[in-house]
Amino acid sequence: MTYVERTLLYVGGKTHVKEVCAVLNQAHKLQVGVQLLESPNDSYCYISDGAESLQTDYLAQLLSHRDASGKLQTIALDLSTLHGKSSEAQCAAFRESMRAVAEICRDLNVTTAVEPMLLNFTPSSSMNDRAAPARKAARLVRGVAEGEDDPTCAHHGIVNIFEGGRKEIDKVLKAAMNITEEQSAADAAKIKNMRTHVGWFSSPSCSLIYQTVKYTALFSSKGYAVGSKFRQWILTQLAAQEGDIPGDQLLGSVEDLLAICGSRDYVFFMNAAVTERFSQDGSLLTFLEEEDTMGAEAGGKLRKSILLGFRSDYIMAAVRAMALICDSALWELLRAIGSDTHILDILPVMWPETLAFFEAAAAAPSKVVDGSLTLSLSVAREAKVTPRATRAAIDIARIREKAAGDTIIEKMLSSAFTAMAEGTRNHASEFLPGGNFCSEKITDELRQRLSGMPTTSTSAERTFALGRDHDQRAGACRDDTRSGAILGAMDNTHEFMRGREKGEEEWRMLRRLARRGMKETMAEKRIAAGRVAATERNAKLEGHRAKQAAKKKELARLEAIPLATRYSELKGMVGDELVDQLRKHKLLGKKGFTVTQPNREAYFLQLQTLLLEADPAANDLEDGDSGITGRGIRKKSAGGGGKRKKKKKGVIYYMDYEWTQEEEDDFEVSAIVGKVVADGKATYANQGKAKVGTVLYRVVWKDFPPDLVWYEPEDNLGEGYLKEYEARVAAEAAADEESAREDAELEELEEAEALARDE
Repeated sequence: MTYVERTLLYVGGKTHVKEVCAVLNQAHKLQVGVQLLESPNDSYCYISDGAESLQTDYLAQLLSHRDASGKLQTIALDLSTLHGKSSEAQCAAFRESMRAVAEICRDLNVTTAVEPMLLNFTPSSSMNDRAAPARKAARLVRGVAEGEDDPTCAHHGIVNIFEGGRKEIDKVLKAAMNITEEQSAADAAKIKNMRTHVGWFSSPSCSLIYQTVKYTALFSSKGYAVGSKFRQWILTQLAAQEGDIPGDQLLGSVEDLLAICGSRDYVFFMNAAVTERFSQDGSLLTFLEEEDTMGAEAGGKLRKSILLGFRSDYIMAAVRAMALICDSALWELLRAIGSDTHILDILPVMWPETLAFFEAAAAAPSKVVDGSLTLSLSVAREAKVTPRATRAAIDIARIREKAAGDTIIEKMLSSAFTAMAEGTRNHASEFLPGGNFCSEKITDELRQRLSGMPTTSTSAERTFALGRDHDQRAGACRDDTRSGAILGAMDNTHEFMRGREKGEEEWRMLRRLARRGMKETMAEKRIAAGRVAATERNAKLEGHRAKQAAKKKELARLEAIPLATRYSELKGMVGDELVDQLRKHKLLGKKGFTVTQPNREAYFLQLQTLLLEADPAANDLEDGDSGITGRGIRKKSAGGGGKRKKKKKGVIYYMDYEWTQEEEDDFEVSAIVGKVVADGKATYANQGKAKVGTVLYRVVWKDFPPDLVWYEPEDNLGEGYLKEYEARVAAEAAADEESAREDAELEELEEAEALARDE
């Protein structure tokens, strides 16, 4: 008998492939444990995020640190089903992942027992978005108190800041197009799940950009496959021209459109210039007009919608404004955060420079139009010269020419940059002067603690992208096989195992562990997870319903309380009565103040200010009576009440009061009772028309009543006053946000409960 040895391709069956992936999942846990054991003194950053795929919520957890060469390295910790969205559930998932890592290392004799260093591993820092549950979960993982939050993802900050600018552009646009807020709200509700704000009424400009991408983008998952036809058409048209065809850079190049996937709203800004390019005669506009004339079937409604947008001067003005904002600032910001330079060498420099640019651009939008004012960051990488960048430069030159002298574009830019400046103060406050991570507060200890932190949490989003790609190909899978396939590929776990001294022996041990875990079926796992989820859900329902009932009871109580309208009505009030008056004002929609005040006098001054804003005649007290026991105030000058009085040299006269310059130098703040951001148009009492973006605080001076309306910029006020005031504002904003979140969660839980009953 003759034997012939041949190498054959073996295609494993479905069960075999599942087992291999499950073993790979166990091997990946070993990989994480070995890395942590080999670098016990490194500063690790915990990165986490949640997302949905195939109607299942997943939690991605990653760890990043700097290797011996100083380069940032990220390894996935886990990608597991998230059985609860609470901060506590996310923290429990982290602890469960670390327990599994520690046990794998023990079972494979890497450690002699469950290693406490792994079981109790605590990352040095954390990175996530600004969502309150995510930040709380990160604090729980790190074991720190409320208020000790680490920096949040710079990408999320940019998204939110630019989205604020886009909304302001839309306000100007909708006013010009006579689109009402009711129409906008109704339209936004229809498409809120798309998270792209593309309804005509909700955002006409973004609708045009989105539909242009959907219709023509070559790499869009939502496209109509028209992009290749348009590309063929435009190339044929340009080739028919005599001589060179530089027009391809001005009219075509469909590949420049970026697909819009997910919630990165700034992609609209990136696509604005290309959309404007396609609105020209001889480009997509002409192609669509020809298609419309021929009555082509594909995308008929979408085609008409795009043509409507291209032919609207107002919508195209908004598109050009977005393109100018992108060119002047967005690309520079993305270049700055796209490296693995230490986060404290980038963001504490980037954000203050960005804020200064936004304020300057809001004040001088014409300079943004002509290109003399652009964001130039001292920490940004140099822009690469590519064919696409060359075409972008041609687009912007054309757009600048069309936008020159266009007052509506300048108005859009001014409004957008004003909002973006305020957004920067909100979303990047931690890196601005006075923030926890500003340049002045950087120490060697802080640099070491944050050394493993990237500038963004996009590594978690990359994990989800790989997960969704896997799910499209493989469908629903067990957690262990799904995690093994995705994380093993991400972190090259097969290479790790090949490099192990006893890799084959360890693989056999891992296979036994994986098989043991696979005995539990998916149905059994779902039932177990369902029981846990039901317990958590019922506890949440009970808690939220109790809070809702308490809110309704409190609301009814406040509605029955008469609102004071005169200073004299406040005089006899004490303690809770003053608090209730402020709560009543808040209930009636008044903004710009806090219910919580530092002392009794501050409660009176805040209420008196609110009454005065509602009615200038609210002060019905005798001249010199403050209405507050123990607080004396000056009387009005003798010339008050309309009678002209000869002015004395060196005396300042203002709102029927007078004082000397020497006295003004010694003025002391009694209370801060409000805050505004100047829009460059309104006047603010003693400050007049302040520079756009200037933050002004309304103050009440010692020895004066709130009737003396006075604003001061932050630089003129002591840090103690500002910190106390801003802390109160932030605390109440967080409480309001949490209350709104609880209301939304209760509504969602009750809807799910109703659906379950109907089934």
